[in-house]
Amino acid sequence: MKKILICLLILYTTISQAKKRNDVAFIKPIVIATYQYADNNRLVNIQPLASLLEKETGYKVTAKSYPTIFEFISAIKNGEVDIALINTFGYMLLQESGNNMLTSVALEVRADAKDNYKTAIVVPSTSKISSFDDIKQDTENFNLKLVTEGSTSGNLVPRLLFTKLSIGDAEKHFKSVSYGKTHKLTIEAVANGLADLAAMGSAEYFSFIANNENKDKVRLLQLSPEIPLGPVLLNKMLPLHFRNKINLVLLGLHDKNPNELEFVKAGWTEARQAEKYVKINPSYYDAFKKALGKKKDLLKIIKQFAN
Repeated sequence: MKKILICLLILYTTISQAKKRNDVAFIKPIVIATYQYADNNRLVNIQPLASLLEKETGYKVTAKSYPTIFEFISAIKNGEVDIALINTFGYMLLQESGNNMLTSVALEVRADAKDNYKTAIVVPSTSKISSFDDIKQDTENFNLKLVTEGSTSGNLVPRLLFTKLSIGDAEKHFKSVSYGKTHKLTIEAVANGLADLAAMGSAEYFSFIANNENKDKVRLLQLSPEIPLGPVLLNKMLPLHFRNKINLVLLGLHDKNPNELEFVKAGWTEARQAEKYVKINPSYYDAFKKALGKKKDLLKIIKQFAN
């Protein structure tokens, strides 16, 4: 009996040490990361969440920001990131190339939210383009201004909207396609006559025309359907019990740690009408994809920017 107890004790100790080694290998330190927009690296927005996760799990959690969405995606592929706060387009680009991340949660916008996260397509108020459909009549003479290559509302969605006009490759149809770098600079470019047509996030459009000096400078041609917010992704190499703990913390932020939630929301204009994190899976984005066009057109755009 004594020998059996000793064997069981040795077995328990071996398993416990193996589990501890596994945890240390994948959990110390944990990296929670996102990407920079304009001059905001968003570290101030995710650091409170990092501190909370460290407190709740007992493991060191480090916050990190990458200069662009594409550098962020590259880091995820290289296994540098354990918890990723990514935008919708970035998530789709990541899916296309394969990765080691699992879809976890996403911020859910209030049911009564209006015009939360859409694409606005605008022209100068003096433009001869009177409707969205008119764009296809003279595309070869129009200079198009988008936001950045990795932008959801300022690149992916407008390109999908253009496919409804049989404009499948913006670079081949328009006189030129360029990027304004931020939503603000993009709408200012079209307002100042530096572009014939522009697309940006609707929040920037509404903010711009709220100024009486600006409201007559541009004209809205099209608003897209609402865009679902990007997900939080978890590295599948993290132990299951740790992933479950992270999910529990995120799903309970609005009740237990609302300050940390507000810090995260403040980093993304499109998240300011969100109220909580909800559990999602990859099919969460299917309705959005279908509303904006054909699957083959979406895949073509994704492949264009995935490399």
